Amino acid sequence: MKRLWGRKVSDLGFGVFVTILEHAARKRGVRVEKVERYFASSRMCSGCGSVRWDLCLAEREWVCEKCGTVHERDLNAAINIRDRALSRAVGDVRPAERAVAV
Repeated sequence: MKRLWGRKVSDLGFGVFVTILEHAARKRGVRVEKVERYFASSRMCSGCGSVRWDLCLAEREWVCEKCGTVHERDLNAAINIRDRALSRAVGDVRPAERAVAV
């Protein structure tokens, strides 16, 4: 297993990369959580949870029609994947409410 660690993911294939990742996590006592393959991570608003199904791949930034939050597609997807994995690991994880000055 150790001889494969220096290779790039593109050289190994994603399945072998995940196997190595799970092996390394087990060794350190850490758990790896997987998210469903067709989870709409980049189309879902990380603020309110609404999904924009008409979003095309060429759109790198978009505005949520429900709450008005501006999203950068990849960052939004990363936040949604993190929250989904945390929800599976520790229970329901919801975004914190924004503080409003009175």
